[in-house]
Amino acid sequence: MIDTGADWHTHSTTTDGHDPLADMVGAGAAAGLHTIGLSDHVRASTDWLPDYVREVRGLADSAPLTVRCGVEVKILDATGRLDLPAELPPLDYLLVADHQFPGPDGPVHPDRVRALLEEGVWDAASALDMLVTATARALAASPVPPDLAHLFSLLPKCGLDEQQVSDEHLDALADACLATGGWVEANEKWRCPGIPALAHLARRGVALSAGSDAHRAADVGRWDYVPAVVRELT
Repeated sequence: MIDTGADWHTHSTTTDGHDPLADMVGAGAAAGLHTIGLSDHVRASTDWLPDYVREVRGLADSAPLTVRCGVEVKILDATGRLDLPAELPPLDYLLVADHQFPGPDGPVHPDRVRALLEEGVWDAASALDMLVTATARALAASPVPPDLAHLFSLLPKCGLDEQQVSDEHLDALADACLATGGWVEANEKWRCPGIPALAHLARRGVALSAGSDAHRAADVGRWDYVPAVVRELT
């Protein structure tokens, strides 16, 4: 079951959010959450992460709810390589996301993927195989417990459809989650993955989480899609 009292996916002014970390924590308390995950974006070149972790831990000391420290990182290529700094301070979890398509030689812009599909250079089945394999490998590469963020949100941008994802693809992702202790996010902002995919993963025993993907304090812990998922899964 998805715990709607915990929001694991939020962004602050540290990266591309509109409100500071303290305001995001306050908004989580105001929304009635018992847990908030602070999870700004990082890259391999990020040098502020130790300060970020210290600030989050400091907020946790006085917050009226549990505060967890994570970061969001993109999958870089088909090997599952993550765009993470070489040296990591202690983190509670990692949001693993497919911001661009993880191609054989590195990230591929969704427009380029669409063109490759239209030109017949790639086909949908092999593209989905590549994406799912890269995602499973990324879970295995995570140095801390991984959470698959906005799974399949990339597909429409590439000219693909979640209905093209097979049960075998979902089983491969379920196997990777179960092997790594990873879970899959029901993403409020992007309303993905779809309920059939989440139901399949849940039947396989994969843990599911709720993530608002909030970039403003007002959106922390505010649900519409996630309760619909919960209703369908119960």
